[in-house]
This record gives sequence, structure tokens and C-alpha cells, in this order.
Amino acid sequence: MTIFTSQIFAQEGFKMGIQAGLPFNDFNEALSVVVGADLLYMYPLGEVVDIGPAVGFIHGFAETFQSNIVRADLKPVQFAPLSAGVRIWTSNDFSFGGNVGWALGVSEGNDGGLYYRPTIAYLMSSSVEINFSYTGIELDAATWSTLTLGIVYNFEPKYRTRR
Repeated sequence: MTIFTSQIFAQEGFKMGIQAGLPFNDFNEALSVVVGADLLYMYPLGEVVDIGPAVGFIHGFAETFQSNIVRADLKPVQFAPLSAGVRIWTSNDFSFGGNVGWALGVSEGNDGGLYYRPTIAYLMSSSVEINFSYTGIELDAATWSTLTLGIVYNFEPKYRTRR
């Protein structure tokens, strides 16, 4: 009789990530590219689920051209998201989850709004992860929508395994 077992790894510790992406929908013509950085701490709730707080900074670079007309009056858009996150590890290498919170408006005339960011990730090594995410921020008159590709570094990774 053969018994098959599997181990699933949750990650614990401080993480720092950077991402870059493209805006679409309401901000497609106002911004050219978006970059961001995050600092978070994840705590495992068992072997499969991680939770934790996150803070970040998002910068949208103003588009130089809009409808083939040079627009010097377009301004960059900046946010500082404060959120709580959850990650579910489906295997040793893959996870999905997201963050929900509030994005403080940093740039002039930006009041911020409800922040949400679903993410799928691949763990490349014990301390490096790549991820793909959608970022949404519900503003008064528009929705901030971006697709980003990011890389996350896990400081002093610790693992728990199911035995």
C-alpha cells in the first residue's frame, strides 16, 4: 500500500516588493506607466494561509501625448495604500490572494479611495517571488485600474510544513 503525502509551505516575515504596469480604462490616456513599492509582513495561519498588513506607494507617470496632442498640463498621480492582505498557498510554488484597504491620495487634488489588489504569485526561490496583479482604487469620479508585474523579496524566510 502506498500513501501519498504533500507538503505545503506558508511564508512568514517581512517582504518588500516593487512592481510596474500599465493603466487602463479611466486613466489610460492620462498616464503612460505605473510603478510602485510595498512593504508588508505576512503571518501564517497554519500551513496554507498567510495574513498581514501592508503599506505602499504608487506613482503613475503623466502621459506626454494624448490623442496626438502634446498635453503639458497632465500631472502624475500618486497613492499611498494601507491594506490588509491574505495569501493562499495552493502548492509549494503558487499562491493567490489579495489586499484590501484605503489608498491615501498623495498628489494634488487626489483624495484617495477604496483600494483592492487581487494577486497571483509564483515562488522562484525561498526568498524571491514574482507576481501578477490588478490594482483598483475607487475614486469619486473614476476608478484607478492597472495591471502590474512585480517581484517580492522575503527577508529571512521561515517555513512551516504540514507533517
